[in-house]
Amino acid sequence: MMKKSVLTAVACLMLATPGSAQTMRMIQSWNETNVMAYMPALEFKRNLEETGSGIELEIFGTETVPAYEQLTPTQDGVFDFIYTYPTYHSKALNIATSAMAPDMEKIRSSGVFGFMDTYFQKEHNLKLLASVAVGTSGIHCYLRSPLSENSDWAGRKIRGVSNYVPVIEALGGAAVSTDMGELYSSLERGVVDGACAPQSVFRATRHFEVAKFRTEPTFGQMVSYIAMNLDAWNGLSDEVKAKVEEAAIRTEADTIRIGNEAAEGELKALAEAGVEVTRFSDAAYEKVSKAYAEGVWKVVADCCGQDNSDALRKLAVDAGLSD
Repeated sequence: MMKKSVLTAVACLMLATPGSAQTMRMIQSWNETNVMAYMPALEFKRNLEETGSGIELEIFGTETVPAYEQLTPTQDGVFDFIYTYPTYHSKALNIATSAMAPDMEKIRSSGVFGFMDTYFQKEHNLKLLASVAVGTSGIHCYLRSPLSENSDWAGRKIRGVSNYVPVIEALGGAAVSTDMGELYSSLERGVVDGACAPQSVFRATRHFEVAKFRTEPTFGQMVSYIAMNLDAWNGLSDEVKAKVEEAAIRTEADTIRIGNEAAEGELKALAEAGVEVTRFSDAAYEKVSKAYAEGVWKVVADCCGQDNSDALRKLAVDAGLSD
């Protein structure tokens, strides 16, 4: 019954004009307490309103649908929008942007975004709207104890999603897939020895309380995405579509700006809380960077086909976005 009523609401929205405010639903993959990860959803909501799209966004989270289960109800029209991380779901082609420079304008002008959007429409029944990076600080790993004298974590259990696995294994670690909600206690009890994640979320998760060392330099990027159910998208007028796309492009710029503005204060606060930097040697960092990039492209090939991986990588390389 709920699904039927939501689909009816979506059908009504298809008749909306910019001057008639309508409520639409977004499902997203982070808790509000994870402030920087949750922030892009709020920015998109604000931008939809400020562009005059006529859409008022109602945001739902993991308390409604677990993060790894959110794609299907969005494809089916239970939700109109989704904001999530590519590897939380299958056929995660746009994880490729995590191995590219976070130049969102060039990602669009190079054809990379259009290639991913075409794939999303065909494979996911979704219109890809935005690639979302929270600043440009990239990814680090945080540990219960510092890197070894060899600048590795040999023998340790490190939590990471699929595209971090090659990095973890490159320095002798064993990758584990502990749920993010259980990670604090797992670190605290020594079930895992560390985790790799975007630098921007370390403080919000409070994992620094039980893992007092963070690696530098950072590597790669965490790039999430915002997409819209394709049937709902196709039902919008051209004018409303333009407003939604404008809101999405604004959100891409906003999240990078906000993330970068927050980074200095975040790192200062972590240092004051007793977090220490443990640095990769040049040789170890070269391993990490290479393993990350190759790992991302392998995920793309495995999930979405070698032909798609090769074509997308060529577009990125030609544009100077990736090696």
